[in-house]
Amino acid sequence: MTVEQRMIRLLSSEGCGVLPQSEIGRDSKLFDLGFDSLRYMELIVLLEEELGIEVPDGMLEIDSNTTVSELVRVVSRREP
Repeated sequence: MTVEQRMIRLLSSEGCGVLPQSEIGRDSKLFDLGFDSLRYMELIVLLEEELGIEVPDGMLEIDSNTTVSELVRVVSRREP
């Protein structure tokens, strides 16, 4: 499973999100997917556990324009 596929699964209702995987795309904005700061921190914890990475401090905040592809790019650089 690719980093993108894993990320979409974690962002979906199978992870800590509310939407099915089929409704999440690379260009989806996290706010549009129902992510607020609390749900985002839950995602960070899941990412660290599932991928065995430490998420950089710069990625701990999200804004209204943060997209799935941005997260995939950052996480791909961190993956062991």
